Parts: sequence; structure tokens; C-alpha cells
Amino acid sequence: MKNHKFIIGVGALPVRKDGKVLLTKRHAPGHKEWHNKWQVPGGGMEFGETPEQTLAREIQEELKISARIIFPYPVIITNVWYGDDVDTKQDTHVIFIVYLVDIGNQKIDVSGDEETSGYAWVKPEDVDSRDCLPMTGEIAAQFSEIIKENGILEKL
Repeated sequence: MKNHKFIIGVGALPVRKDGKVLLTKRHAPGHKEWHNKWQVPGGGMEFGETPEQTLAREIQEELKISARIIFPYPVIITNVWYGDDVDTKQDTHVIFIVYLVDIGNQKIDVSGDEETSGYAWVKPEDVDSRDCLPMTGEIAAQFSEIIKENGILEKL
């Protein structure tokens, strides 16, 4: 039987008043298909956690800040990577639950996080022009519509 892995990930897409969203740069030199790719900050859910607890933990670990969920419904994306296409040689099915968040004026600090090498504020329509992990552009596009339709920027 083939080696399969199932992951539930939780992410946060910070947005600020000018409409830009925060992406982080993945540091994974052992995985060439992930290394130096832009992504939505977040990570894998641990046993017993709720999605909101995972979000809080991951944002604290990666960015040394806290996040406030500003839209109650997450965007949920799923993707499958087949082992023949990745370094791990393992089929991986990922469900990624992403919340739109506000981080206020907190100072982001990616130092000390072994999985993150940088960050950038990006216009949602420019996300696809960056070298991103799969799903990142789709998440940004869905939240761009949610931001417009719900007047999110006026509430920040």
C-alpha cells in the first residue's frame, strides 16, 4: 500500500487598512519544492487543538505576534501532492483552513523561526506574480472578494 499522509493546516491572512495582505517566505532547504516560496502564515493542527488555537499558536511561533479574527468564516482549500512529485515520496492530502485576521501595529519578528525566512505586505492581485506555494493565490483571491463585499477595510 502506498504511503499516504493527511494534514489539516490552519493559516492566517493578515490584512491592513491599505488592503495589502501579509505573506511569509518558507525556509525549507531540505524540500526544494517548498524552499523560498511565499505562503500564507500558518501550520499543522496538533492533536486536541481547535482551528482557532492552531492559528494563535502558529502566528505566535512564526511572527511573534497575536492575531484577531475579523471575518467569522474561513476559506477552506484542499490540495493533494503525490509522492512522485515531491521530495518526500509520500502522497499528502492537505486541508488548509485560513482566517482573515487583523494584527494591528504589532512588530513582526521572524527571527528564530526555522520555517520562516522573511515576510512581505502584498496587494492581493499581486500575489500570483510571486513564487508561491500552491493554494496561496487562490486564498488571496477569495479573501480579496470577501474584503470588498464586506467592507472589511473600513472596519480596521
